[in-house]
Amino acid sequence: MLNPISVLQSKFIIPEFSAKAVSNPIKNTALQADTFVRSKANISFTSVDDTKEGRAIRELGGVPCPYTGVPIINGKEVSHLNKKTLSGTAQESVALLKPFEDRMQPVEKQVFGIIETLSKKNPKKNLRQVLDIVRPEHLENIKNIETNVLNKMSEIKINDEKDSDKVFNLLYESKNIIDKQDANYIFRRRRFMEKLDGITSTMKEQDKAQQLKDLAEELPRAHDTVSSFIVKFTQKDPNTKKEKEPWQIGQALVQSSVGSIEHIRCRHPKDGSEPGANNISNYIYASKAANSLRGNMPLPQWIEKHPEVKDNMQKYMDGVIEKINNKQAMKGFRAYPIVVAKTIEKESNGMIKLDTSKLKVSKQEVNEALIRYGLKESSIRASRKSQEYIPGKFSLVA
Repeated sequence: MLNPISVLQSKFIIPEFSAKAVSNPIKNTALQADTFVRSKANISFTSVDDTKEGRAIRELGGVPCPYTGVPIINGKEVSHLNKKTLSGTAQESVALLKPFEDRMQPVEKQVFGIIETLSKKNPKKNLRQVLDIVRPEHLENIKNIETNVLNKMSEIKINDEKDSDKVFNLLYESKNIIDKQDANYIFRRRRFMEKLDGITSTMKEQDKAQQLKDLAEELPRAHDTVSSFIVKFTQKDPNTKKEKEPWQIGQALVQSSVGSIEHIRCRHPKDGSEPGANNISNYIYASKAANSLRGNMPLPQWIEKHPEVKDNMQKYMDGVIEKINNKQAMKGFRAYPIVVAKTIEKESNGMIKLDTSKLKVSKQEVNEALIRYGLKESSIRASRKSQEYIPGKFSLVA
């Protein structure tokens, strides 16, 4: 059966393609795949992977992701999920993946549930083969969603003839790719977005350009919907032209939740502003899926698109503080919650103010950390006699 969310999404009434050539309507055919690519490394920014700070951050496995709220998987925990172990039957793979079910991202967790059910009915099939069973219905669902998006894009009236031609040609080209239904020449979401960016960046009507980009963002990706995930992993890879193997599906189910070091202020901000610091005061431990999705988006913009981040940041902080208080992580960086809370408040323009009151840390540690990372004037020093543990929120004194 289709996932309930997928069923709702498949009931679109598709309008006719209303760009210039009315004689070439986009019918109920599919843009067959997305191209969401996850980082292969455990840590997204490998330059900090083996530093003392990087190792300290990686000790935070199990804390809620500051973006999604889903507990983070440390890469070492899933190192045994490889080509050898995940190439057997689906039932064997399910047994290996089951311990991570609660830490899978929502879409991956739903796909895992489908696989688990199908594996019981088809004990000799592997992960790829059981997903092949439900591919047709999920492919039909993607057809409806993606066709609807292209149709809405075609309805935007662009007055400049050259710009209109460019947009129409892109949509028409996409339609031809869809119509061919060639397993070796599939529609690629990322390529489409790149071409669209090239067109919209020079359009005279920037309000129309933004409308086109906003609509294009509705094209589903594998981490967005169950149907997109299933379609992506039951068709040929757009680069190698080879079919995805069972172990690739198994790894994809957990890979989105594997932790990566995320810069609160991006190293290369989308708005071209000053890059963020490459030190622990600017680091959080986030899932690879969310890290990749945010990209170089400034934090305030990211929060506006994902308001749940406000609550999830506090969940993350609570988890970090618990680990520090129990001496399970961040040795040598015990003031991390206070330091990073200041960075988050600053970079979010005050939208996020985190409670660090449960942290047990000395004034000396806090002051030295704030000075070290440029968050406090060096003339302000904590008394070296003060070694008592205090709540994380307090008025610092010289």
